[in-house]
Amino acid sequence: MSTKNTKTGAQAVSNALVELGVTHIFGMDTPEPLYIDLDPSIRAITVHDERAGAVMADAFARVSGRVGVCGAIRGPGATNLVSGLAEAYNTSTPVLALVNDIATPNMDRNAIQGIDHVRLFEQMTKWGRRVDAPERAADYVAHAMRVATTGRPGPVVIAFPDSALTNGPVNPVQITEPATYPRVRIAADPSLIEQAAQRIKAAARPIVIAGGGLHLSQGYDALQALAERLQIPVATTPLGKGAIAETHPLAAGVVGSYTAGEGARGWLANQAVREADLVVLVGTKTDSIATNDYTIPSRDQQIIHIDIDPVELGRTYVALEIAADAKLALDQLVQAVPQRTEPSAWTRGLQSKIAAWNATFEALDLGKGSIDPRQIYRSLNALLGEDDIVTTDASYSSAWGMDLLRYKKAGRKFLAPRGFAGLGWGVPAAIGAKFAKPDSAVYCVTGDGGFGYVAMEMETAARYGVPICVIVLNNSILGFQQHYEKHRFGKTVQTSFTPVNYADLARTLNCDGIRVTTPAELEDALQGARGLSRPLLIDVVVPAEARPPISTFASAPADAQH
Repeated sequence: MSTKNTKTGAQAVSNALVELGVTHIFGMDTPEPLYIDLDPSIRAITVHDERAGAVMADAFARVSGRVGVCGAIRGPGATNLVSGLAEAYNTSTPVLALVNDIATPNMDRNAIQGIDHVRLFEQMTKWGRRVDAPERAADYVAHAMRVATTGRPGPVVIAFPDSALTNGPVNPVQITEPATYPRVRIAADPSLIEQAAQRIKAAARPIVIAGGGLHLSQGYDALQALAERLQIPVATTPLGKGAIAETHPLAAGVVGSYTAGEGARGWLANQAVREADLVVLVGTKTDSIATNDYTIPSRDQQIIHIDIDPVELGRTYVALEIAADAKLALDQLVQAVPQRTEPSAWTRGLQSKIAAWNATFEALDLGKGSIDPRQIYRSLNALLGEDDIVTTDASYSSAWGMDLLRYKKAGRKFLAPRGFAGLGWGVPAAIGAKFAKPDSAVYCVTGDGGFGYVAMEMETAARYGVPICVIVLNNSILGFQQHYEKHRFGKTVQTSFTPVNYADLARTLNCDGIRVTTPAELEDALQGARGLSRPLLIDVVVPAEARPPISTFASAPADAQH
């Protein structure tokens, strides 16, 4: 395929986007010449804030396996993209940002909204260019997509002055396939696979920790095959949640600081990693959250580390370093290791502990008094279909979600901003995910602090008829901030809000809204959220003291209760 029969850069870029498989672009109707000439097969989604557009593109890419695309005007529009693209960069999500730029004759002459966009985005993109020549416009878009989807995926940016889009001539560009990822797979060195197999064979208590790279490589079958062949437990990082079906007998739960407090299901997974005599890391950059501030695993444990990005190997831990696509490397390992017919006594002990925790959690009486946030996630476990999606914000909503939600089928269906950890992510992520997977039910769980950043995007959902269910944990405080200040300093300053009825706000924004204050009302509202035809917001009033068992508050006795 090629971008033939085009007269302007905008037409060439539009055709290239179609041939690259783009179906949606999220932003503020800029760059204008591109939007004016946008192919009708590409749906333009106009948002209230460019950051929300970047988040929608990120979530779209995470669940679709294709590149998400967002747009912004130069200057302040571009700077609004920064936190959204930083999240995509830190989670290795392929996003293409198209930014309108100042005219070439006006460069370095104090033009309004003038800024060096390529330099602006250097720390949160894999690659960026300003393109002045119309004949190269589509060529650069195709190359940007190649950069975004090869090696370790990530966001890219192109800045276009209007002249590059409104003028010609245009050169034909050969595009042979849509922009999906992973675009190129790299197998592991066979000698390193053999060394890894020997170490695994010799280990008495091996455990696998799968990260977000497992999702990027779509190595679900390979991971399960390795676990079953060796009969060893598989934990995941927060970004790796769902790498294995969480009801699988060998699924150990989510590790890291957000599940490391005593009383969490993930505490069992963290403890198992501490006890292991071999830790196999697959597709993880070993960040501070996933490793509980670099303590799980410890630096003196024996480690094998598989990752597509050689830069991440050895960054945090001394390990047997294997640079490869996660799926291919796991396929190779399956062929290299001997089969075990049953789990070890250590693995069976872990399975018994997890089963006991699950039984205790299901038996909890959460139907009395004020609403316990854990009820939301327990109810969602019963409601969620195999392909349904939950998005969260960066704080407590994601901590409870990664610990308590249990997906019955492997896949990337839990989306949280654990790369850059910015509030205001969950709602636009839910919108982007729903556009990518219209047949899946999409729920967003967010706090009132995070919701305040993006409340107007509920109007976006209503305008485009996106039937998502947004659940707001309404405690009228900035929860983590207040609890952290009290925990560390013994007091808090300005961390409270005046009471707000978010259900009323949702109705003002042309959505449905329900306010619930009792467990029974919450259960009724969640049951009524099935099969939505319009966006719904459930305003859940929860106690200000409720918090998940994260390691920050490990010494606080309330953790075991919340």
